[in-house]
Amino acid sequence: MHDDEVDPNDIEWARSDDIKEGLHMMISHHPPSLYGHCLRISIRSHSLYFCGRCTGIYGGLGIGLIVFFLFNMSLTPTWLWFLISVTLGFSTVVDWMSQRLTPRKTTNNIRAMTGFCSGLGLAIVFYLGDLAYMLVALAIMSVSVGLVGLIENRRRNTSLDAHRAAIDAEDASDDEDDAI
Repeated sequence: MHDDEVDPNDIEWARSDDIKEGLHMMISHHPPSLYGHCLRISIRSHSLYFCGRCTGIYGGLGIGLIVFFLFNMSLTPTWLWFLISVTLGFSTVVDWMSQRLTPRKTTNNIRAMTGFCSGLGLAIVFYLGDLAYMLVALAIMSVSVGLVGLIENRRRNTSLDAHRAAIDAEDASDDEDDAI
């Protein structure tokens, strides 16, 4: 557990806190034990937690769309801008995948910055307004998330198999001791 994370065992929950916790999960979508992944804003001694990565994504998307529409920018050739948007989006994918699949832990600043880049990439895709580009971007994101899920499941199954083998070996050893 990181220094900035809350230990869920230290928190007492009352039934009246369910609605408040539901709202917190909507904007942070992290349990209290992972509030270290969130940006905290305090208002009158009450804290709001916003997911660091999603805050960056929404910020990049909003700022990007405002700039593109405000300055009526021409993004040509569209294929080049689509490649730029995919590259920007991959900053978040690489950060997230490396955090999920390695011992590396990222910081909120990195989450927010890579999220912002990804949001700019989404703004480009939306501004281009090409359904094919949108579908390709969605497919790339889906494959990335699915790939991480497959790798994590394979690791978990391998770990469980090794644990089961150790338990079976210990049981066999106990049976041999009992026979003697």
